[in-house]
Amino acid sequence: EFTRLSAGTQSNYEVTMRRFEDHETWGMVAVRDLSPLIVQTARDGMKETPVMANQMLSVGRTIWDWAIPLDFAKVNPFDKVKDLDIPDRGHVPWPSWVIEFVRAHAWPDLVRMQRLGVVTCQSGSDLIRMGPEHRDRNGIWCRPKKTRKRRRSFHIPLAAADAIEIDRWAETPITFTNSRWLKPIERFREDLYLYSPKGAQYTADGLRARWGRWLADTERGRLLCRRWKEWVAGQVKKYEWDIDPDDADHPTIHGLRATGALARAEQGYEVDQIANDIGMSRQNVEHYMRFKDQMKVGADGQRRLRVVRSEEKP
Repeated sequence: EFTRLSAGTQSNYEVTMRRFEDHETWGMVAVRDLSPLIVQTARDGMKETPVMANQMLSVGRTIWDWAIPLDFAKVNPFDKVKDLDIPDRGHVPWPSWVIEFVRAHAWPDLVRMQRLGVVTCQSGSDLIRMGPEHRDRNGIWCRPKKTRKRRRSFHIPLAAADAIEIDRWAETPITFTNSRWLKPIERFREDLYLYSPKGAQYTADGLRARWGRWLADTERGRLLCRRWKEWVAGQVKKYEWDIDPDDADHPTIHGLRATGALARAEQGYEVDQIANDIGMSRQNVEHYMRFKDQMKVGADGQRRLRVVRSEEKP
């Protein structure tokens, strides 16, 4: 089972398993004698790195669940210890003004990324694998990379306008520009919706790097980051979000998942229907729903905002 995990997941597991072998952390405790108190003490000793602490608990739960049927252990002490609370950081949804700004000013492949991320609610590692072969009827098929060992592909319904736009990508090249080039360059891949200026398939890290370069290296990208930080600080102050504004310094690709979930909620879908349509747990959808009454993510909200502003002008 371990060898079927991705290389990144195996690496994360190995970091935690080396920590399990560290006698200074755990002491010489027999597996059957490992109690929730010992696990909790180890967790609390990692409070300065809460993400790694929670990762340790997750790996422990998985290993002990594997060990119990083989009679290596009787109970799972990790099940009784709660995760540490972690600020949202990378999960803030994109409000409508950010979506419109990116659509108007970002590089064309990133505009596609934004649209595909919102309408499918999938992570970057799945967006980069999507192509025309996955389109079917009124939606698109997806088998998430991180959970593919335990689940099959599921069908994500798309609105008619989104389906038409995605189908247009299957026939339209992306025109890339660069100040170092004599003229724009067109690239086209019939198997993918997202690809680099070289026509290569993105990796998850490569897509994040591309997004980061636009944010850091372009005037529009830097402007968006400044406005984003100001907006997040205002939201934290107004709604008392459990987010450190210094951590949320730019909109993230992962935040598009929350954006898409909220967009579906704005259209009137219930939590269970959203969870079923986008392959997300009900718990995760509810986690994003706390933003529901505090921001608009849909284009209709942006249009209403423009109408109000036009009426205010003398």
